[in-house]
Amino acid sequence: MEELKPRLINRLKRIRLVASDLDGTLLNNEGKVTEAVRKGVWRLKGLGVRFAIMTARAHSSAERIADELDVGMPIISLDGGLIRLPHSKENIFASYIRSSLVRKVIAEAEKGLASVALFVDDKMVSRETETMVPSYIESLELDRVEIDDLDSVADKTIQIIVGTDSKTAVRSIARQSVSYFSGAEVKVYRSSHYDDRWYLEIKNKHHSKATGLSHLEKYLRIGKGDVAVIGDFQNDIKAFDRAGVGVAMRNAVWELKERADIVTDGTNDQDGAAELFEMIYKLRMSHNR
Repeated sequence: MEELKPRLINRLKRIRLVASDLDGTLLNNEGKVTEAVRKGVWRLKGLGVRFAIMTARAHSSAERIADELDVGMPIISLDGGLIRLPHSKENIFASYIRSSLVRKVIAEAEKGLASVALFVDDKMVSRETETMVPSYIESLELDRVEIDDLDSVADKTIQIIVGTDSKTAVRSIARQSVSYFSGAEVKVYRSSHYDDRWYLEIKNKHHSKATGLSHLEKYLRIGKGDVAVIGDFQNDIKAFDRAGVGVAMRNAVWELKERADIVTDGTNDQDGAAELFEMIYKLRMSHNR
């Protein structure tokens, strides 16, 4: 890692919250928290520096990592769509999709024989008969609840997942969603595990990890200059743009590295995140002497 400039050192010394992505950042390629990362988080906590998880995963999936790290801070999940304390039933913030759009997508998916799952607050909700949902969630370790009437939770939906074996079908539903509600953000992609499966994700356009951070800062009564963000992917870019310090992993996409104040020497499989934790720890310890 390059030698830090004095101005950056001063910014690091004032950090009161570290917000970290999970996959490709805090977790190694096996999806695990290493001992070096765990120790780094605990040492920061010992100095009064808060630590928060900020992820595209569902709350219930991120909650397991928070428990492992013994972190009681609110979790920013679903790319800023939900903020909730671990094991709480109350939301600090939730970005619900317009219920009429949710019902329209459900109806269109049924016409096309596609599977539908809804992220309703901290859980994924789907029908028992959905065939595409298990393959979608198999690597995400999230809680799934099966119900018969998806329309009954349309007003509490943060994200919609549609799965089918037809790329044409998901693209058709995506086009209709955007034309029906301009505030919807849609993403169509092929399964990373099955070449014949396609997925559509729908969420509100105006929430992101950056807006999630903004809500968390207000909740904690801290300024954006007090926050360090560490990540690896495009969905971390907006959070970098508002953070006091942005740290990109060595394995990060180039767009994020271009915006980063610091790029770690190690990848997520080489305890790169622990480098930031150690850096803040040493600066705080030297400052306190």
